[in-house]
Parts: sequence; C-alpha cells; structure tokens
Amino acid sequence: MKTTYQKYLKKFPFALFFIWLLAVGHGLAADGKPGSLKWKFDTHGPIFSSPVITSGGTIIFGSNDEHLYAVAPDGNIQWKYETGFWVQSTPSVGSDGTIYVGCWDHYLYALDPDHILKWKFRAMDKQPIVSSPGIDDEGTIYFGSYDNYLYAVRKDGSFKWRFKTEYKISSSPVVSKDITIYVGSWDGYLYAVAPDGSLKWAFHTDSWIQSSSAIGKDGSVLFGSWDHHLYAVNNDGTLKWRYQTGNVITSSPAIDADSTVYVGSWDGYLYALNKDGQMRWRFNTAGKISSSPAIGADGTIYVGSEDHYLYAVTPEGELKWRFKTDGGIISSPAIGPDGTVYVGSQDHNLYAIRSESSGYQPGSPWPNFHYHRLLQ
Repeated sequence: MKTTYQKYLKKFPFALFFIWLLAVGHGLAADGKPGSLKWKFDTHGPIFSSPVITSGGTIIFGSNDEHLYAVAPDGNIQWKYETGFWVQSTPSVGSDGTIYVGCWDHYLYALDPDHILKWKFRAMDKQPIVSSPGIDDEGTIYFGSYDNYLYAVRKDGSFKWRFKTEYKISSSPVVSKDITIYVGSWDGYLYAVAPDGSLKWAFHTDSWIQSSSAIGKDGSVLFGSWDHHLYAVNNDGTLKWRYQTGNVITSSPAIDADSTVYVGSWDGYLYALNKDGQMRWRFNTAGKISSSPAIGADGTIYVGSEDHYLYAVTPEGELKWRFKTDGGIISSPAIGPDGTVYVGSQDHNLYAIRSESSGYQPGSPWPNFHYHRLLQ
C-alpha cells in the first residue's frame, strides 16, 4: 500500500524539487558561485571583532557573548574560551601560535593553540582593551587601553613599559620594519613610539582617531580621523597629504600593489585614492562603513557596511556582488587561501562566503586590517 507521502509526490511531483531545495540548506547557496554562502556560525552576541586565519586555516574571532572562538574551515567549532566580558578586539597570532586578544574585562589574554591560558595581563587602570595587539619580531606585544596608555608586554606576560596619551586608545598599534610603533588616540594625535617607549613624534588631527594605521611601500603611515579626513604622514611625522570625505573615518585603510588606497567612511562610501591622495572613484553603500577593506589576490576589494551587506567591488569601482546578513557589519573581512571570505555581523553570526579571490593580493604592502599580524 502506498503511503500518503508517496501518493502526494505522485500527484504533485514538483514538490520533490522544493524538498531538495530545503535539503541543501540556504536557498541556492550550494551552487558554489562567488557571493554565495558556504556556512555560517552562530554565537550568542554581536560580532565586532574581525576574524584572523591561522597558518593551519583555523578562523579565530571574538564575540560580545564573552567568548573567543576557533572555527575550522568547514564551519565546525574547534573550541571556545570564556572571558570576563565582550571581546571586540581582533586577535593576533604570534610566530609560535600563541593567540593574543584584548577584552572589555580589562585583560589582554595569551592562549596557546589548544586554548589553554598561558597568562593574562590587566590594564593597570582597569579599563577596557578594544585595541587589537601588535607584535614585533622579538615577540613583544603592543596594545592600547581606554585608560589612555599604550602598553608593551613581553611574550612571557611581564610588563615592559607603557606610554601615556591624553585620552582613550581604541586604535590598534602597528609596528613598522624599524620597530616604530604607530597608534592613534582619542586625543586627536597619531603617535610614533620607539621600541623603548619614548616618543619619536606626534601628529595632530582635529578630532578622535579610532582608525588603525596602514604602512605604505615608502614607509608613509595612513589613517583616518573623526575630522572626516584620511591622512598620509611621512615616517618623520610630516604631512604628505590628506583627503576629506563626507563624514567620520573609523575604517582602517588598505593599500594595493599599485599603492592605491582604499578606505570606508561613515558617509557610506568606499573610496579609492591614488598614491598622491587624489580620488580615483568612490562606491556607495546604504550605510556607514566602519569595516576595513580587504584586497583579494585578483584585486577585488571586500568591505562590510552597516546596511547589512558585504560588498565585493572591482578595482575599477564596480559592484561584483553583495551578500546580505541580518545585521550591520562592523567586522573587517579576512580572505582564506581558497578564496573564502570570512566576516562577522551584528546578527551574531560569522559568515563564510565564496569568492574568486585566492588569498590576499601579492605585492600589496597592506591588503587588510592590521596586516602586520600576518607577517609574524
């Protein structure tokens, strides 16, 4: 005797097609096209932290659910580590595989690759650490805190020095080849600090600096300010050029192999500027851009917007595709060697999205946010 189900399929054979669609998951995401979903991983809080890909392909990122996560390239969880508060800092990975990340509970955490705590260092004035750590060739870790200080901590967790600014630091320090540490502060200054913690120079803007710096091929330092400008400053502290956008810049710039600079603004535009600071093009989204661009091996620029979309834009400023999430995207995308683009959303999910890029652009001096962490 035929079951009711079999009779139904015989009468309505087209229903089998729709059952198949449901079985493969998210709509037509299984077609493998660029811009389609591979998988998404749900945490229990908004994701502001940007994902980092280890040499083994593991994706490390933080969530406002008070955990640091490690997820395999197939989307399965490897581990999670509970902290004392939100994790909005982007992790950095040392040459020995140690994972460093700041937290709103005032601590910088150092975990081994198996998520065993090696040590944790508390900001001395007990203020949040949103800044993402920078690491030099000797393994010294640099990070900023809301207590107004830039810290240097040895790889064993011992205090080395701290440098005082006049207001909070949420900008992430970057380390140049000569071990100058560049960091912005809410006091409106970009600071260049020597390896011993002494000031080399300070460059003043007209408002807060939350954008993290990028370093060009010529050693110039590029960063945005709340005064609506993107700055290029020579490594002696003199102004090279500045470019005015229509609103605040908290996005950190990326630089391609031809020295074109890409940066987002709260005016909703992704800007492409040539090496002299002249605009080549701008690409409009429907929301603020705080996410920092990433440049793929094929030259595609990826950036998130608070309009809920991740955008893939050609080097000529044309839309290739966009991918919709259910929340604003503050997190900055990371690109895997197989072309998978990873990005977090305020809808609590980390997304893995197919692309035609295979890793970061060769020859680019700074292809994504906080790029020096990839050089360790």
